[in-house]
Amino acid sequence: MCWNTQRFYQGYQLSMSDLKKATSASKQAAGCLFTNFEDVRLTDEERVYLNAAATGDIGIIRMSLEESEDNKDFNVNCVDFMGRNALHLAVDSENTEVMEMLLDKLNFECIEEALLHAISKAHPKLVRLIIEHPNYQAGEDQIKRMDSKNAFFRTTEKSQFSPDITPLILSAHYNNHEMVQMFLSRNHTIDKPHPISCQCNDCQVRQDYDSLKRSRSRLNAYRALASPSYMALSSPDPIMTTFELRQEMMKLAEIEKEFKKEYLTLVEQCMNFACEMMDLCRGTQEVEAVISDFLEDGTNIRDPLGRLRLAIQFEEKKFVAHPNCQQYLTTIWYGSETAFLQSWSLIRKIGLSIAATPLLPLLCLIYIMFPTSNLARSMRCPAAKFATHVVSHFSFLILLAAATFRLEENYDEMMDQEMAGIGDANSVREWVAKSFRPSKSIITHVQIYIVLWVAGLLLADVKHIYFAGFRSYIANSYNILNFCILSMYIGSYTLRIIVDRWVRESDLYFNATMQINYLLKNNDSQLVHKLVRNWTKSGPFDKSYFITASRFQWKYDDPEIVSDVLFAVANVVSFARTTYLMPAFEALGPLQISFTRMLTDITRFMVLYLLVLLAFMVGLHNLYWYYGLHTVKKNDTCGNTTKNVPATELFEGLSQTLKSLFWSMFSQISITNLPIKKPDVLPGDGGVPHTVDDIDKADSTKIVDGVGMLLFAVYHGIIIIVLVNMLIAMMSHSFESIQEDCDVEWKFARTQLWLNYIDNGSTLPVPFNVLPTPHSLTNALRFIRNFFNDDSRFFNGNTRSTAFVKVRRDKVVKEKDLVVQETSHSDIMQRLVRRYLFKMERENDADENMMKSSAETSMAMYGDMQQAVQYADADDSLPTQAVRSYISPDQHSSPSSNAGLPGGQQAKRSKKLTYGASRRYSSSTGQPGLPPGMMSNLNLQLPQLDSIQRTQKILDMRLQNLQAQSDQLNCASGNARIKEEIMHVRQLIGENQKALSSIVKAVSQMQDQV
Repeated sequence: MCWNTQRFYQGYQLSMSDLKKATSASKQAAGCLFTNFEDVRLTDEERVYLNAAATGDIGIIRMSLEESEDNKDFNVNCVDFMGRNALHLAVDSENTEVMEMLLDKLNFECIEEALLHAISKAHPKLVRLIIEHPNYQAGEDQIKRMDSKNAFFRTTEKSQFSPDITPLILSAHYNNHEMVQMFLSRNHTIDKPHPISCQCNDCQVRQDYDSLKRSRSRLNAYRALASPSYMALSSPDPIMTTFELRQEMMKLAEIEKEFKKEYLTLVEQCMNFACEMMDLCRGTQEVEAVISDFLEDGTNIRDPLGRLRLAIQFEEKKFVAHPNCQQYLTTIWYGSETAFLQSWSLIRKIGLSIAATPLLPLLCLIYIMFPTSNLARSMRCPAAKFATHVVSHFSFLILLAAATFRLEENYDEMMDQEMAGIGDANSVREWVAKSFRPSKSIITHVQIYIVLWVAGLLLADVKHIYFAGFRSYIANSYNILNFCILSMYIGSYTLRIIVDRWVRESDLYFNATMQINYLLKNNDSQLVHKLVRNWTKSGPFDKSYFITASRFQWKYDDPEIVSDVLFAVANVVSFARTTYLMPAFEALGPLQISFTRMLTDITRFMVLYLLVLLAFMVGLHNLYWYYGLHTVKKNDTCGNTTKNVPATELFEGLSQTLKSLFWSMFSQISITNLPIKKPDVLPGDGGVPHTVDDIDKADSTKIVDGVGMLLFAVYHGIIIIVLVNMLIAMMSHSFESIQEDCDVEWKFARTQLWLNYIDNGSTLPVPFNVLPTPHSLTNALRFIRNFFNDDSRFFNGNTRSTAFVKVRRDKVVKEKDLVVQETSHSDIMQRLVRRYLFKMERENDADENMMKSSAETSMAMYGDMQQAVQYADADDSLPTQAVRSYISPDQHSSPSSNAGLPGGQQAKRSKKLTYGASRRYSSSTGQPGLPPGMMSNLNLQLPQLDSIQRTQKILDMRLQNLQAQSDQLNCASGNARIKEEIMHVRQLIGENQKALSSIVKAVSQMQDQV
């Protein structure tokens, strides 16, 4: 047999270079996709070696590895046209014995490539087999010490994975917690990329070298960092890690808009992981650990709701709206003293608030005088604080309405009732009230109450800024709105006080009030008119100006007018600020959120609208500028007089053009005013007037009117038909998006509102909060003492609002005599992570069972056909099976080799039996059931069997190559030579089959004897 093989190699004299050229030319002519792989053409031995690795033929692999030690042309690290090495193919077949043999021989690059492939195939057992092998462990330190810079600048791209992909990163990409834990336990790490705005030398070099590669490597790193398995196993606080990663990736999504979709997907993945961790909490204590800000030992609580505040700041809406989190907040909201309100209906709660409104001043006094009473503790509950603040807010609105409608007017002493019966005093008094400014009281009693409310609101905001910080204060849009309201009220009343002082100074300067009273008492009321007129016309202007009460005679920027303007705007905003309370109610909260979102849409719409408005404003002004500067004389229809009117009322100057275009959107402009007005009388030669008909000027503005009418029509079409409908569609989309996730949006907004009242402090509503309480004085003294002693000046900021939860739990533990172990924050987080990993395993098992059931269903459909094939195979005799089993599955391409079975049946059966025979008679698997005495004989023959089998496959491979080359070579001499070689190879194959048949018969006889 060996002589036949050598004879074949000696007779195989066809020029391989000619064949390669012919093959390459034919592939190029056919447009072959894999022409670039011609430089890595494999020998027949290497092809058989790779096929054996793919099928798990241990015997052939052993013989190939042994031959590689002597044959330098045989490369054990060879790859196929797709770049797959033998270990890569063995991973696909999941043959651990083959992998162990190959791991001893292949270099580290091939092992690393196979490891990444095993990770991508989700085979933890194969991954563990590779990483525990000594050859991999020898090169593992290279991976852990490998600088990312070297991987980034790697120029060879022979792997199916990016150079920056490490085994840990790939395991995190597939979210396989078993493999992630394997590499974390071996001290593998994932370095967080530098910020996108980093200007270090390394980042600049990477950006200049390959900006796309830098962006992709950053995305790959964040995909791994955002993996739930990696966060759960590598971070001591996965929730905090989730929040930080979300913020970083949201920023990257705004900057690198090319990968915005990918980053937003990772952002959503992090949010889902945080919600799953919250969902795994089984009790209040675990929820407290998740949403609180604890130190490592679980003591010295600074802010029990710190993590929740951070979630609101980062807009982690799903996390905040989670049922576990909301249930805990609801318990804190109603507290222990007002817990009965939780089961009340909304109508009963509103009725209780209305009934308690008249008693609010009394309740506040009791709270100040008895701060430790049950009533005081009830008022400290967040729900009670919210109710009292709502009552205070609506009382403030009632005062604003009273001041706006001027329900109270107060006059000076000249308005006494005794003046009514003296002469014409009533008419004089009315005239004085309208024309004499000092007779009016600028600051009324109602406005004094409003000033008290404004002072209370200002004090509340100052406390908020002091304890929470200015940055936290401005983060809330309603705080900014409140700041604007207070600024306008303070400015309004400051101007009122200044005006009142100036009016009193003018009154004292002229002694006006006393003189008017004297004249009215002496029935000299006729002199009052004359006296007031003299004061307004004589004297210094700064004194006489504040005598006149008629606002038609004031300057446009009079301080009292400015004060009224500020007061009016502040009133509008104060009433609009009531929407701040709407999220407390489920029916009104979503509407308030939709309204806020629509305001954002209107702001975006205004950008495009202003662009269109400015475009047409400039165009129409350029068209009508001449006519807007002139007036024309028109005959008065009521008489023979003429009057001057603008030639164009709508476009009289730039400002009027802007106003006309704006109000035309609301149909407030008449189209009849659009044509230019022509004068009825024109100046003629020599000063003699001529009519329009005399000089025939009727068509002088025809073009301007036509173009102006066209532009005005186009403006209306763009604004009304396009932009307004676009705005309606935008607002409808915003409303629908809110309604789709209505529950989450509302609960998030409600939590924002609740947290403002859950904090300790601000128990008394406005304006009672301006009164000092014993509690506030005690806190001030404690703050001063702590300020000079230590740094814990904000300690226990809101512990009272949440402490009752622990108090109630401890009470139950004491009554039931339960044994409760104190757990730290780290213990609780480890417990949650452990539950999450078990949950992942159950989900993976469920997916595998589903795949198995679907596979079994498919097998059941074709079970009868497979059974028939098995019966047909069982009827064959053993020698025939053996002969057929060693006919290569690739030999069906030869017409003469298919004579055994019809069609493709021989190929299928030979493939099946080849793999079975190689496993049955291979020396690596052994032969179960043989006695020790017979094993020695068998071991002597099995290596020869492996050698014959490998030679058979090489001959099959050569035969296929010769047949393919015979079609590619066009020369007749080449075809004749190849046909001769084909006949020679077939002869050798027949001899090999006879040898194999004899060996199989011998083994069968040995089995029968046993």
